Amino acid sequence: SSGCGRATRRAVRRMRSRCRCRICGRSWPTWARRWGSPPRAPATCCGADPLAVDVHRFSNGVTRARLAPNDRVKVVLLDQALGLWRGPALADVAAPEIRERLCGGLEETRLVAMEDRIDARLRLGQHNEILGEITTLADTHPTRERLIGQLVLALHRAGQSTKALDIARRTRTHLAEELGIDPGAELQRLELAVLRNDPALDLMPPREPESALPAHRTRLIGRDRDVADVVERVARARLVTLTGPGGVGKTRLALAAARELETRFADGVTVVPLAPIRDPNLVLPTIAAGLAIKDLAGDSLRTTVQRHLRDRSPLLLLDNLEHLLDAAPDIGWLLDAAPRLTVLVTSRSPLRLNGEQLRPVQSLDMPAAMELFTERARQAGALGDLDSDTVEAICERMDRLPLAVELAAARTRLLSPEALQDQLERSHDLLTDGARDLPARHQALSATIAWSYDLLTTDEQAMLRAMSVFAGGCTAAAAAEVADLDLTTTLRLLSGLLDASLIVRQGESRFALLETVRTFARVQGNLDGLRERHAVHVEGLMRQARHGVDGPDQRTWFRRLTDERDNLRAAMRWLLDRGRFARCAAILDFHPLWLVAGSFREYQQWAREILADSDQAGVLAHYAYTVTGRDLAEVGRLADKAIAMARDTGDPETLATALCRRAHIGNWTRDYALSHAMFTEAEIVLRQLDWPSTHGGVRAIRAGMELKLGRPEQAERDLIALEAERRPAGAPWDLGVILAWRAAVLIHRAEWVPAERAAREAVAILEPVGAPLIMVLALIYLAVIAAHRDDPTRSARLGGAASTYADQFSPGMIARSVARLFTDALATARDSLGAQSYDTLFAEGRAMNWRQTVELALS
Repeated sequence: SSGCGRATRRAVRRMRSRCRCRICGRSWPTWARRWGSPPRAPATCCGADPLAVDVHRFSNGVTRARLAPNDRVKVVLLDQALGLWRGPALADVAAPEIRERLCGGLEETRLVAMEDRIDARLRLGQHNEILGEITTLADTHPTRERLIGQLVLALHRAGQSTKALDIARRTRTHLAEELGIDPGAELQRLELAVLRNDPALDLMPPREPESALPAHRTRLIGRDRDVADVVERVARARLVTLTGPGGVGKTRLALAAARELETRFADGVTVVPLAPIRDPNLVLPTIAAGLAIKDLAGDSLRTTVQRHLRDRSPLLLLDNLEHLLDAAPDIGWLLDAAPRLTVLVTSRSPLRLNGEQLRPVQSLDMPAAMELFTERARQAGALGDLDSDTVEAICERMDRLPLAVELAAARTRLLSPEALQDQLERSHDLLTDGARDLPARHQALSATIAWSYDLLTTDEQAMLRAMSVFAGGCTAAAAAEVADLDLTTTLRLLSGLLDASLIVRQGESRFALLETVRTFARVQGNLDGLRERHAVHVEGLMRQARHGVDGPDQRTWFRRLTDERDNLRAAMRWLLDRGRFARCAAILDFHPLWLVAGSFREYQQWAREILADSDQAGVLAHYAYTVTGRDLAEVGRLADKAIAMARDTGDPETLATALCRRAHIGNWTRDYALSHAMFTEAEIVLRQLDWPSTHGGVRAIRAGMELKLGRPEQAERDLIALEAERRPAGAPWDLGVILAWRAAVLIHRAEWVPAERAAREAVAILEPVGAPLIMVLALIYLAVIAAHRDDPTRSARLGGAASTYADQFSPGMIARSVARLFTDALATARDSLGAQSYDTLFAEGRAMNWRQTVELALS
């Protein structure tokens, strides 16, 4: 206005410019803070993202809901869309007649969306929960027949059929008196169905399975559009890679998108964390493990994976692949081999594969970054008020990276936002002194972690460096050993690191570093001493485990060894890279971890590295065992060499191992006399070593050789006596082996009921431990028993399930007599059912996953 002074007009222009920047998502430029805004035209037009306008977000939400794969997703999307309404459209800015002309169609879309939402909730069986809502809407819109029909159906399902019929009659009267028309055919049919109490009205949908994806304890902020975009890209492309600097939120975004996509993939979503893996050659085995594909001897791993994925259509989420880019060709092969597979990758660098669709993940916009900081600061118990200008400055200083913002917010428990901002200003050199060849955002993240690191005490910094040598987490006791501290001090330091958000909890008793923090901590000094202590810790753990798995706590030790597998890999890699082959072999020799659990491929890979430079008898014996099915004469020669080496060194542990492996190979080559002799000698050695569980398992297999040698009565006596001896010990592995062999003997004697009982118990006992070969034999026995007990349906399903896992072994590892029993039983089932029914049931069995197979075996 001409009546205003120059200073006033300038202030108005400056505030208008700041409003424009806020609306358009841009920050207030530094030059404008000092000089104000440049002259502009009297009117201002701000460009905006369509999804920033509520009407477009509403329409987009309704469209997405109509394309939703199931009713649960549809309800969520419609709730979000309808939640944007805060009353009639334009109620505060337009006259009623103008509002009706402009927004009548929008109001109708809103009502249709509400009806769609009610339909979805009715299909989900939520009629009781929404009865009040439908009643209110029907009173407001008494001529909307779809809404009246929904109310009638909800009342009927709620057991109020009389009231439902009364509503239908009143609606008919109202339509006739007010509009002079009869109800539509749909409402008339519904009224008649209620009158007849038609059972079709009471049909309830099947319960949908719960998500298998990990749940987060904090909400995702500022990523709604990103999630929608990733979902759309995954729907169009088979390989989508989310790229961006560490800490930008790639993993969280990928998981959020996967949660929305989960129901669109017939075989769900499988998440494979790759951060603990250091060797690109382990990527494919890790993916196979994530897909529950047993890593066993027999066909190559690629053949096994291809067979498993041939008729499946999962979404595979590979998290943190940037340090394993040499494995990118394996991902390409996987996509070629499995035409229905879709892969979503998070990586700081692209894979550079044909057909890859890159989706860069950017920092949060300023409002979202401020919201994230404020929420996390409140959760941390922030000191003082959170001034918006200060919070904005801190977020800008952190480049609006989610991890950096969260780390800064965590410090508000100790510092006010103003003091926090001052600390960041004084740390200017630290924040910008990153490597020149790193992305700017990566420098900012490193600076944030460095600043948090500098706020730690010297002891806490040393503990963080000690934690960085662990892969996949550790217990407090393990951290104490590697850091060379007592447990009380270690717990105090870990508590400090936890408060600083530099470590995270894994379950109840384990701790781990975020990968970006681990990377930072590993360059804060020479870690050779810590890595050596880590290797010594792993060696000690394996010595404890050697006796632990042979005692009453066998299950606990198997679980612990599974948790520690990444640490074992890290220790072996450290030892191998320094030529310490004997120490690495001592870790690898512990067969329950690698072989009982079925990790044959990985064992072979480690063994080849060791044997290329050093002869180690135990490793050689296990290696021969894992490659059985190729050249049987060659594997026998390798096992014989291992036995000779063990005898020369006088090492009883290695000798027992080599004898057992040679005995297994003799069994598979049908040299039962040799196998019996080797197991007998191994028994003598094991008795001296005091390994009761291993000793029991070997005695069970040796008793099984009595059956192979034509002495079933002796086999039965030995197994009964052994079961009575070992059952009180509570060790699952040897008891499972005993029961599997008892089932074999009882099948030989046609005692089907006790045979089934033994095989079923073997499956129940071994399932938590692993032992895949024995499990497969037990499944085969159950299929054989079902055929002989006149249950061809169960036999066909079990046969299909067993064949899926038996295919992963070489034919030499399944005894010819067992294979003959299996094929004869399946032929009997096929004759009883007919070819078509049998093929259908057999295919159902082959399609089962491991858990479903176990449930079928135990049912």
